Amino acid sequence: MAIDRLRADLERLREEIARADAGDRDALARLEELAGQVQRELDEENAVGDPAGLVEELEEAITGFEARHPNLTAIVNNMLVALGSMGV
Repeated sequence: MAIDRLRADLERLREEIARADAGDRDALARLEELAGQVQRELDEENAVGDPAGLVEELEEAITGFEARHPNLTAIVNNMLVALGSMGV
């Protein structure tokens, strides 16, 4: 189920953020903030208010991460696929 996969990816994302290089502190903080928004969306229907905007923000947040943080990029891409399969 997409929601279960999204929850698992969200947990993996937070673990990777905790292990990531502190030199990317601002970008990692933004990813953590977006992870919180995804969590609220899962916990409360329509909590984000603009799920499409959340997807766009996630896509923007991982720009530039591919080379330095491939695991973060892969996890966020998985989350985007799961959100897409949920119709977001």
